[in-house]
Amino acid sequence: MAEIKARVDPAIKKKIASMAKKKKMTQNAFINLHLERITTPNLFQEEKNRFEEMLGMHIEVFATFAKSNDKLLKTLISIEGVLNREVQKVIEQEVNE
Repeated sequence: MAEIKARVDPAIKKKIASMAKKKKMTQNAFINLHLERITTPNLFQEEKNRFEEMLGMHIEVFATFAKSNDKLLKTLISIEGVLNREVQKVIEQEVNE
């Protein structure tokens, strides 16, 4: 592989160093990894697959929330019914007195 030399803005260099450190990689390894990714012919397909996978996970999470919300709604409706009956009993007692 030919070596490419370029002038890099110090802020960008610092950002690359920070990102590489987070990935526990050297700067060169980090840059090479990303160069390989952007030169991959199937990059867009890989991204599409990744987003589809993420979408699938989100759908599962929302489905779980929906089930939990349905159960919670039924419980709240049941509690509301009990409270309404108790209120009616109190009102009837006050009217009868």
